[in-house]
Amino acid sequence: MTSWTLENDRWRITVKAKGAELCELLDKRQQRQRLWTPDPAVWNNSATQLFPVVGRLIHNGLHHDGEFWPLPAHGFLRQQRFRLVKQRDDRLTLCCEESPETQAIWPFRWRVTTHWHLTATGLTVRWQVENRDSRAFPFALGWHPGFALPIATQPGWSVRFDRPASGPFFTDNRTLITPETPARTTGFALTADSFTNGAVYFGDMADCGVSVISPQGDCALRLDSPQTPWLALWSVPGADLLCIEPLTGTTDDPQFDGDVCHKRGMQWLAAGDTYHQQLSVTLAQDGEE
Repeated sequence: MTSWTLENDRWRITVKAKGAELCELLDKRQQRQRLWTPDPAVWNNSATQLFPVVGRLIHNGLHHDGEFWPLPAHGFLRQQRFRLVKQRDDRLTLCCEESPETQAIWPFRWRVTTHWHLTATGLTVRWQVENRDSRAFPFALGWHPGFALPIATQPGWSVRFDRPASGPFFTDNRTLITPETPARTTGFALTADSFTNGAVYFGDMADCGVSVISPQGDCALRLDSPQTPWLALWSVPGADLLCIEPLTGTTDDPQFDGDVCHKRGMQWLAAGDTYHQQLSVTLAQDGEE
């Protein structure tokens, strides 16, 4: 399977051609894998990319102006093959475009480019979504990385936000209802029951950093995603796995009518325009965790 590897003095990452999925995030000094290792009994991925939709589609697709697009949950990008644009020691650029297979279920011409950059403290990722079509298209974009954190075997882990966010919003059968006047919170305790019903969402997350706090009160990991208004947390009960998902949209409301114009978080990209998004992952250094 084709993949590409980047290294610096501290970190090594590997990104697969399929879905541009990050499959390794190794702390070279500690010889410690910071990313979840796929396990078919728990979660058989490591860091999937979500496009052009996020979450479950309760009607098995979307409709608009008399068209029906039979899209799968989380879209199709995670199944597409990316190609290399540029690579050097600590930077990697990959891209993917429409194919006859994608146009059969989402009839637009597009290009998604991902830029990976290793830093002294972790990783930055940038996305470009280009509309190569002659008409505007709707889309949502998200990243679904899973981190290897002992949240099941070491009670007392939590997630902390830089400022109050709306939520938590708990999913039910992979659907999400958000109240008109939501609660506000600056964090979320990770307990054995946190993900019994699935993912937990938080809103108003643009320009709000997210820190994962150990039982000792140390920051083990930080994620900054300035442009994404939604965050989902997810794990499998009993697994030492935490998915921290910056998202521009969410899974469906249970009363969603299937019209793309009514799907929470979808945005429209005009013909010829490009959407940009960036995030950074900062990992604890020696003696900090």
